Amino acid sequence: MTRRGRPRNSTQSIRIVLSGWLHPENDADIIAWLNAIPKGQRIHALKTALRSGGLGLETIFKNGNPDEIQTAADDLLANWEY
Repeated sequence: MTRRGRPRNSTQSIRIVLSGWLHPENDADIIAWLNAIPKGQRIHALKTALRSGGLGLETIFKNGNPDEIQTAADDLLANWEY
């Protein structure tokens, strides 16, 4: 008997869980974007946004000092609960 559904991927995926808080006024655009994404498509939409330069970090840190980059990363991670 054959398996139903899509075939298994030979490469194991990496699970990353992000959790954080969005302010209803300051982050209204992000909240609206997330609410507009159909069920089951959020990770695909997030990957597309990140790959299309949605964060713009490459231009901010292109010629950046490694200490500035580390400080910015630490500041970003301080806002997330793990």
